[in-house]
Amino acid sequence: MYVASRNKARGNCFHSAEQVREFTESLYLSASVEDLVSLECGESQSHARIRQSAVVFLAEMRAVDWVEHQNRCGAAPSSAAMAHAFLTFCKRLGHDLWEGALARALENSRVNHSSGRYLRKWSEDFRARWNIAFRVLTPAPCLASPDMVVKVQSLWQWIFWLRRRCLAAGKIPLLMNLDETYVAWSPDPPGNVVRKPRVVRVGIAPKRRRGGFTFTPIICTDERVQPLLPRFLVANRRVLSAAVLRRALPNKPANLHVWRESSGWSTSRLMCRMLGGLALTMAPLPQYQAILLFDCHGSHISPETVRCANRLGVWLCVVPAELTAAIQPLDRLAFSAFKIRLRQQYQQDLGAREMLPEQYLRRVFALSQSFFNAKRWKPGFASLGFEPHPVRLSRSLQGYEEALALVPASAPTREQIAQLFPRNYVFTDEIFDLWTCAARGPRARVRL
Repeated sequence: MYVASRNKARGNCFHSAEQVREFTESLYLSASVEDLVSLECGESQSHARIRQSAVVFLAEMRAVDWVEHQNRCGAAPSSAAMAHAFLTFCKRLGHDLWEGALARALENSRVNHSSGRYLRKWSEDFRARWNIAFRVLTPAPCLASPDMVVKVQSLWQWIFWLRRRCLAAGKIPLLMNLDETYVAWSPDPPGNVVRKPRVVRVGIAPKRRRGGFTFTPIICTDERVQPLLPRFLVANRRVLSAAVLRRALPNKPANLHVWRESSGWSTSRLMCRMLGGLALTMAPLPQYQAILLFDCHGSHISPETVRCANRLGVWLCVVPAELTAAIQPLDRLAFSAFKIRLRQQYQQDLGAREMLPEQYLRRVFALSQSFFNAKRWKPGFASLGFEPHPVRLSRSLQGYEEALALVPASAPTREQIAQLFPRNYVFTDEIFDLWTCAARGPRARVRL
């Protein structure tokens, strides 16, 4: 203030030196003691600490807002990016920390992972203060865009039409869902680990800790039929040896089929074998008509699979490619909970004794029976819109209530069914007949 006033007075050529001195003295006398002390001695250490603490607090708040903005955009920033944003906000607020320990740790972590300990410690404290978790960003529910609404409505229309065709034929419609999931040989759930120098012994050899197998269950809306439905476990021959399988076979349920193949991936040939097992199970139950729902995996929608299903009397329906996570029953109701229980039991068994591959297989056998047979899946199907009576839809289908209420009573057209398949799927008139001839009957060849 003194310097500015002095410069202003000196810039005025109409004031004499005496007037400038009198003006300066008046400013000196009108100023407070705190201002005079700060001009003479500078900012006190206590005030500097308070100001720095305030700047750090404001910079952390802005860093948290920045992380939240990134999350809304679908990104989960790393600890290094979060620290970089914090340092940038500190500099903008007048407290430059780019020469401090955090900046050095940020620079060193890009070169050597072990040099980033300070950065990891800072990130841990920052997350604890501001309620931030270090995890994978949870995807938001599918938005009810016009295209998705049309696809979901067409799927429901297809399902309801198949139900009416069953009732017209004098049979009970039995809606089923088949899907594959990958199960690792060693789930490795997180837990408490003793720090070094102690050594923790693992229960499975490194070779057995790699790889996994494909588990394919089937669930349905009738709890009396559910225990009879087949389940399939497909593993690579190099991963699942014949000796291990032979030792685990005495504990295998009768409806669980274990196949050792050249690959654990699902193929059209394996799908035809699975459909054959399903048809064999449904043969003693002629009062039911199986309506099998699955996703648009290549092995599911291949013409060979559809022809096999038509020969076996199984009616098929597909979930749109973009909506499997939102509307497929197994993805929404079963797989996540099944794998959580399997990891928990694996952890308990591993802590009690050495876990051998055949012991892990026995655990999978037992859990597949107790988990899939103990639940009533019909309410879950209803929450996804597959039951005709009014229900409360799942959270994943928020915004589709009106579409469910306005499902047409007519049969789906070729264009409506074609939009449910991937874009590269060639949906000709012959393919349309292949997908609908089982429900329409062999003589009904008219276009719907």
